Amino acid sequence: MLQNGSLPFFPLSLSTTRRSFALQTDYVIPALRPPSHSVPNWKSLLFAWAENSQEYLIVLSDERVVLFANKRAQERFSLFEGLVLEADWEQERLTDWYLEELDLGEKTWYRLFLIRPCTATLSKATSSYSFSEIHTNSPLYQAQLHTARIAAQSLSNTLLLGETGCGKEVLARAIHSSSSRKDGPFLAVNIAALPRELIASELFGYTEGAFTGAKKGGQPGKFEAANGGTLFLDEIGEMSMELQVLLLRVLEERKVTRLGSHEEKPLDIRVIAATNRSIEDDVRNGLFRADLYYRLNILQIRIPPLRERKEDIAALADEFLQQLHTQYAGGPTGICESAMSILQQHSWPGNIRELRNIVERAFLHAFGESWVTSHHLPSEWQQQYGLQETSGEPLPLLRELERQTIQQAITQAPSISAAAKKLGIARSTLYRKMEELGIG
Repeated sequence: MLQNGSLPFFPLSLSTTRRSFALQTDYVIPALRPPSHSVPNWKSLLFAWAENSQEYLIVLSDERVVLFANKRAQERFSLFEGLVLEADWEQERLTDWYLEELDLGEKTWYRLFLIRPCTATLSKATSSYSFSEIHTNSPLYQAQLHTARIAAQSLSNTLLLGETGCGKEVLARAIHSSSSRKDGPFLAVNIAALPRELIASELFGYTEGAFTGAKKGGQPGKFEAANGGTLFLDEIGEMSMELQVLLLRVLEERKVTRLGSHEEKPLDIRVIAATNRSIEDDVRNGLFRADLYYRLNILQIRIPPLRERKEDIAALADEFLQQLHTQYAGGPTGICESAMSILQQHSWPGNIRELRNIVERAFLHAFGESWVTSHHLPSEWQQQYGLQETSGEPLPLLRELERQTIQQAITQAPSISAAAKKLGIARSTLYRKMEELGIG
């Protein structure tokens, strides 16, 4: 709030308004001249608009002192009159927002800003992650996706269970982008990645002087930042018992109190929690509060590991390969049957994340070729899962087509080097393929 409780006076725009009004009234018929009591109080109108607007409005001096911040800006960004913003405040605090400065003329000593959400960030959060982009042929996973769609249409807290790398955050974003909160923020916090002594300040925020090293003016926590949207708490099983008590209180009362403060701030938020632990065992062993578990576990979704839905491996591997081909504008576009057989046999302890990394590794090794073969996979896999093909066994259709293509190129070309060039592969690769396919 400004001194005298009013919005800063904008000399250019308001004086221009008054000049134009005076010019008009000099030529208006007296009977049509509006009565004096109908002339609006511009300062009051602007102040009322600022306080009730759904936008975030701030006024800064040339020295970056906060002269005014409307109620929404105060609550969302912890602004107050007299606060001096640091030079990197925008980059540090507004990762998903940007400041739009309004033109007030050249001689003003203050600057008016509207804080708006970054459209690119919203687009990424809402369109890059959706149920339509989660493809599966597994009946087990399809049943869980049905529950996830129910979660998207509800306001209830949701618990995602699954091993590391199975796509818990992707599913959480899909739930958010398909919900009524899709235009609000989506914030993801990995509890396991935060030092234990910082988890409380990151989640609940803090006031100035709350602890040694606290920033001037304090800082809002993730709960406040995600207000109106979704907060995704990953690895919730790693949270200490003391913090579980605080989290339970926030979820039950829908209010958050910053560290060092007694002021409760109301929350309109949806929480999606996730863990790769056996949370039921943790509850039985006293490592996780039963009341918090029941509060989070209104809707439960178990994402099956990749080894339990091997019918998805081929489609996922091909999708990753096509993405890499587009990214690098070249490289192989297919995976041969022997390599795919090895992928199908692996147990995938790292799940989809491991599959993505293996496909990328094989893609880079096979970049100058048309196909990813078993030779491009880890050597230990070739020994463990390698196909034992005998000369008497018929080659699969795909390998037979590859064999015929290579034989035709060798027959038509004057030399092996020319045949390799025609096929678009290195001569050493052609020799290896000839040996692999039994071509003399």
